[in-house]
Amino acid sequence: MGIQKTNLDNKKIKNIMQKQYNINALKITRIDRGTSNIFKVESNMGEYILKEFVSKRKKETILKEINIIDFLQNKGLNVPTYVKTVNSDFYTEHEGRIIIVQRYIQGYIIEDNTGEYNDVIKCANVLGKLTKVLMDFPELSEENIIEEQFSKNRIYLGIEKMEQLKNELREDNEYKEQIKKDISYKIKIARKFKDKFDFEIIKKLTMLNSHGDFCTQQLIYHDKEEPTIIDFEKAKRLPIVWEIMRSYSYVDKDVKEGKINIDTLLDYFKEFNKYVNLNKYDLKYASYIYLLQLIGSTYGYKEYNNDYSQKELLNFAFFRTKLCRNLYENAGIISHKLSENIKSRDII
Repeated sequence: MGIQKTNLDNKKIKNIMQKQYNINALKITRIDRGTSNIFKVESNMGEYILKEFVSKRKKETILKEINIIDFLQNKGLNVPTYVKTVNSDFYTEHEGRIIIVQRYIQGYIIEDNTGEYNDVIKCANVLGKLTKVLMDFPELSEENIIEEQFSKNRIYLGIEKMEQLKNELREDNEYKEQIKKDISYKIKIARKFKDKFDFEIIKKLTMLNSHGDFCTQQLIYHDKEEPTIIDFEKAKRLPIVWEIMRSYSYVDKDVKEGKINIDTLLDYFKEFNKYVNLNKYDLKYASYIYLLQLIGSTYGYKEYNNDYSQKELLNFAFFRTKLCRNLYENAGIISHKLSENIKSRDII
């Protein structure tokens, strides 16, 4: 479900497809997936995906994605194919929002936290291959990800945001007490991290080009081929261990209630490590890095408090707080398990 309400309806989409792409749309179907608004468009010329980005999405992001997809196609990876406009552009604009059209990809996706063991390992395999190939792509911008997601200042700001949200919870919010309890727990953990975690460790983590939002929702599976990897709009240079931890937490069915299966997580890392060798700090601090990003977030709670129709986002927030609890309680065990069972590379 898109995080920003669409400006489009069937009439507008048909008009865009005709005028901008010279395609006569016959049937339009909404697809509830990801943060953008996505529509499947069927025509006599084939099937397409039309994506309407959120208003803050800039042209530079689209061009970055196009360059990455072109590079990956040349390297033999399965990625989407962009459709050019009648003016040979890779995107168009409508009411202040960027719109792109791609060829529709036949296949299926695995919903979050429904993956069996083989699905989990396949996900790690695809991420490993993708990361290895992207090592040959020109270095992407970090987009200030360390300061925004993994810094002490981010923890300070997160605590402030959570305290503010506790005071702003509406009286008629039926989940007020549960939200308040969850936020209080996250504040408690955030304060401990602020005082005890050595943030200099971040500088020793492996920083690599990566997808930026890698998960099962970004993979379209086919019966006989490698999955197609989609949505590179958030690609950046980042601590790769964060991408590994996050992607694992969204695929394994055992994590549905927020509990990490440490043995499966170990195998996930081992599969990834076949393609990109991690260093000892990546392995030792993997769970802590992911926890750093999670504990300061009010995402889901705030959105539901503002709009009670956002129950799906609220459930996502509940899930992530359960995940925080499990990671915090088992961080030391995970650190030991990964460090003792995976051969790390030397730090240059």
